[in-house]
Formats: sequence, structure tokens, C-alpha cells
Amino acid sequence: MFEIKTFTQDKIKMDYAIDYPANFSPDKKYPVIFYFHGMGMVGTTPQFVADCVPLRREQMDDDMPFIIVAPHCNAFTWFEIFEQLTAFIDYIIALDYADEKRIYITGSSMGGYTCWMQAVHFPQKFAAGVICCGGGLYWAANRIDFPVWAFHGKEDGTVLPRESEIMVKCINESGGKAKLTLCDGIGHDVWNKAYGDKNTYKWLLEQHR
Repeated sequence: MFEIKTFTQDKIKMDYAIDYPANFSPDKKYPVIFYFHGMGMVGTTPQFVADCVPLRREQMDDDMPFIIVAPHCNAFTWFEIFEQLTAFIDYIIALDYADEKRIYITGSSMGGYTCWMQAVHFPQKFAAGVICCGGGLYWAANRIDFPVWAFHGKEDGTVLPRESEIMVKCINESGGKAKLTLCDGIGHDVWNKAYGDKNTYKWLLEQHR
């Protein structure tokens, strides 16, 4: 069950939801998944974000002990508070129970774009990413040195599938490792497909820094 907490640092204040695995112990190290929500949750509350996080704990086996962290965007877009979000990510990674070799990013729609932004600017922080219906800075794709699995609905009219196609193509052409799943008959809400599949979480756990 998600807990609502608040990160504060200097003038930064960011609410977030965090969910710990079963039998959590602060004396152990755990893989961490950051989930960045889309535009539809802007202007809501941290509790609403927690209630709507699409990652499915029931799809995770007992040996998938992820900590799930879902910050709440308190601005119009993540890009307006990109530096604050980065400081928050650094704070979570520095926690004693966060395994810095198994830090993963994921997000949907605006949150997918945010994943690509973080991946380009701070590739050294992350072990892998699952990015849903986003797009990115394709001219800087050669900076992404960790595996990425992108998902996009073929019928998406909000963010066109070519946005993911371009990013994956540019990463692979520059020697990186990215793959794309284009889903038939699915529009913008491809995240239900991505997060509802146990194989997504298995793949993440196979990736380490």
C-alpha cells in the first residue's frame, strides 16, 4: 500500500507516493522503480496519484521486491520542475535501502517524455527504463547507455507511435540497446499493456548497472 510522503530540500517541496515490498527491511537493499505520471494527473493530489499508479504489484512475483516511487507533479508539466525532480531522484537513490545498481525509470505520456529527458541527461543513474507513449531528444540518444523498452499503441493519436520509433532507432544506431513493442488495437493507454505483463518486471530485474 502506498504511503504519501514529502521531500523537502532548500526551496524544493515535492509530495510523492512510495510502496514497499512485502517483508520490507530498511537494512536490506531493494531495486527501485520511479514512475512519472502523465498530464492527466496534474492538478490532482498525491493520494490520487497513488490510487492511479498503473504498475501492478499483483503482476510481481515474491522475488520481484521493487520499491515503487511515484512523485507528484505540482506544476503544469514535469519540465517546469525538472531540476527539483532530479534532486528528488537523487534523494531516493541515496537512501540506505535503495540499490543504486538497480534503479529503474518508467512513465506514461508526459511521464514518458520525462523518462527520456532523465535518460539523456543522467544516463549513469539508471539500470533500465520502460517508457510508455513518450518521445525524446533523439539527437542526444547516443548518451543513453542503459537498456530501454519502449511501448506504444499503434492507434495512439495523442502521442504518435513514431515518437517512440525514432528514439529506439537512434539509440540502436548509436550502439545502444533499445527495443520497441507496438501494440495492435491500443491507443494512448498502452501503459495498461506494459505494466499488466509480468515479463515487463522480469526484464527490469535482469538489468543491472
